[in-house]
Amino acid sequence: MQYNKWLVPSLFAWLACASWGAAKDIEATPDNVRQKVSGLQPGDTLVLTAGKYNGGITLKQLHGRADAPITIRGMGAETVLLGVGGTNTIDILDCQYLVLRDLTFDGRGKEVDAIKAKYSKIVSHHVTIENNTIMNHGANQQIVGISTKAPAADWTIRGNTVIGAGTGLYLGNSTGGEPFVRGIIEYNLVTNPVGYCVQIKKQNPRPAAQGLPTEPSTTIIRYNVFIKSDRPSPDGNRPNLLVGGYPDDGPGSRDRYQIYGNVLCHNPRESLFQGTGRVSMHDNVFVDCPGTGVMLTTHDHKPVKQALVYHNTFVDVGNALTISGSAVDGTVIAGNVSVAAKKPSQPWPEGNVALSATQAATALTAPVGQLGKLDVQPRKLILSVVPAAALDKLRLDTDYNLDFWGAKRTTFEQAGACQPSSQPRPIGMTKRDSVAKSQRER
Repeated sequence: MQYNKWLVPSLFAWLACASWGAAKDIEATPDNVRQKVSGLQPGDTLVLTAGKYNGGITLKQLHGRADAPITIRGMGAETVLLGVGGTNTIDILDCQYLVLRDLTFDGRGKEVDAIKAKYSKIVSHHVTIENNTIMNHGANQQIVGISTKAPAADWTIRGNTVIGAGTGLYLGNSTGGEPFVRGIIEYNLVTNPVGYCVQIKKQNPRPAAQGLPTEPSTTIIRYNVFIKSDRPSPDGNRPNLLVGGYPDDGPGSRDRYQIYGNVLCHNPRESLFQGTGRVSMHDNVFVDCPGTGVMLTTHDHKPVKQALVYHNTFVDVGNALTISGSAVDGTVIAGNVSVAAKKPSQPWPEGNVALSATQAATALTAPVGQLGKLDVQPRKLILSVVPAAALDKLRLDTDYNLDFWGAKRTTFEQAGACQPSSQPRPIGMTKRDSVAKSQRER
């Protein structure tokens, strides 16, 4: 059979264009949103018009593509999804390449989660949760703003505001069998939860499921603000942020957490951060905690395997850092600054700096334990020592040479999360605009 060698590529190009052409913008109202959701195809954008939508919306088997995700977006504060007893506001089940954006969730004090990947053995992957506001989901400590109970990979949770939830983000199932893998959590504000601002659960041996990576990967937590209040925690006191350990062997056993550029503020009864596994923490600011700023310790029988803690600033904490056990893949503690700690950190090797309150008043711009007034930029360079062998490990980190504000460091041999600046720059409750500006100026 004869065929034109130019015809087949042209046909495929035409088919691709036709596929894109089929994608469309669709409007939904509170009356027809469930009907509209069920028919979404790759590339479609469902726009939830202004109004109040009763919850209980299930997103099931929505299969976008990398080049044509399915997007469901609202109109910010004008599109309000209301909590309804007995059903989560949005359930996600067997979805891929899905975007939820610009929605407001009002739980109305009901015992329902706002956004939840419903329990399943099927992986929901490449899901983006962006620019949403979640409030009034704090009926008890088990009520969650954003939750995954099915295997989840390549999620991006970006620019959301979660106020007063029982738990802000709870990622991965408590059993360890449905892991949260290779996520990016960035530019979020989580404030006033009953329990955790964010918890990522431990992981058992990784299931062989389509969509879960088998190669070593990283979950990144960056440029967020996690603030607790003095609310009681009836089910137990919790850190602002906790990350659990990865599988002991096999796929996922070499995975890492990279946590940088965040603000963790206020915790009256627990540490600000607790983690295990392979953890890198750099250029974060920890403030206002009578306990420990960073605690790396065995949790759920998962030991610390690597601890890289560098270029962080601690203000008004009981002690900056504690590490329990020996990390088999190495420990680097370098270039950190602690202000007015009540007791010494363990470890705190040479090259890290401990300032008294009096010393900090002249060394830093405004080392006060209150967001909006806190400015930890040094008035002049605070020198530190980073061992050459340690630097080889740190260079493997994403953005290892960027400071708290996302600006490239003029020298790595300095201590603290920020570089010197002649301009005041107090740390507030959101970092997105300031970090983006710094990165544009690089």
